[in-house]
Amino acid sequence: MKKLLSFLVVAMFAITASAQVTWNLKGGLGISSCRYSDGGNEDGKTHFVGKIGAGLEYPLSSNFSLMPSAEFALKGAKWAFTEEYESYEDKLDIYYFQIPVLAAYRFNLTDRLNLVLKAGPYFAFGMAGSGKAKYEYNGESESQSLDIFKDLGAKRFEAGLDFGIDFEFQRFVVGAEYEFGLTPLAKEEGKDGFELKNSAFYVTVGYKF
Repeated sequence: MKKLLSFLVVAMFAITASAQVTWNLKGGLGISSCRYSDGGNEDGKTHFVGKIGAGLEYPLSSNFSLMPSAEFALKGAKWAFTEEYESYEDKLDIYYFQIPVLAAYRFNLTDRLNLVLKAGPYFAFGMAGSGKAKYEYNGESESQSLDIFKDLGAKRFEAGLDFGIDFEFQRFVVGAEYEFGLTPLAKEEGKDGFELKNSAFYVTVGYKF
């Protein structure tokens, strides 16, 4: 996985040998969750996350281009349940270094406004991840914190699909992106087993150089 990410980073810099390449910076805030393969997630709650990164755009034609990026992203999930005498809350915070490689098509709406549709794969490596659980019963509480990679055996590698839409106002960019994880963060074998996969939605702002 580290070799793959290193190769993609080197490839990004190699592409910049072309004078046609432009750079961009962006950041975003959003929400994320973890999808269960068995369909269960009835206690899932909104978990606020964010990401920041830099990328480049290499035009392949007047409207079609390739847009690889390097990003630091926070993902995860949150679950909560409350009854009269009992409640619990679980939260996952996972920090990734990831590289989306997106194909983009640009529609020129006006002289100053463009609409960009983009989609493609992303590859991510989990740098750190914490799991926090809090349980209360009859006024007494108990909490626990764990490293999800070291203590729970979660998978650091993630690959998925990234879909996005941007509005470009000259050099300023406002957009939205949805990341759909394809590889499991965790899995349990057996008849009642399941897989847990990431999903995240971000609203982003950026600037093109």
